[in-house]
Amino acid sequence: MALPIKHSVAVMIFNGGQVLAIRRPDDDDELPGIWGLPAGSCRGAETVDQVIRRIGREKLGVTLDPIRKITFGTQDRPAYRLEMELWEASMQGAPTYREWKWSRVDVLVPGAHRGSLCCELALRSNKREIP
Repeated sequence: MALPIKHSVAVMIFNGGQVLAIRRPDDDDELPGIWGLPAGSCRGAETVDQVIRRIGREKLGVTLDPIRKITFGTQDRPAYRLEMELWEASMQGAPTYREWKWSRVDVLVPGAHRGSLCCELALRSNKREIP
């Protein structure tokens, strides 16, 4: 039996040679406490642009504008198959998210090791090996 599919979008927001990383809450169901990228799942018939703008508005408290699709990947999880697009976005405003920072993309390595698809896609798209 095929797993249900969950469509999600993650965004990379660059500031020079750094990327905006957010820390998942310690009570997160799947990947507690990891540093990752802002991401969201598609709701109903939302377009990718709409999801990116919602991530900015609801998660970060800023305005995000999509720039380009970077890559795409899939991952089977216990209850569903995750299909994720990784996009570059520009940001207007300062994030209000509780834990965020500008960092080198290497901050995503621990998340990739723990199974974060957005971390894995970001590292691979930046030609970083996942040690």
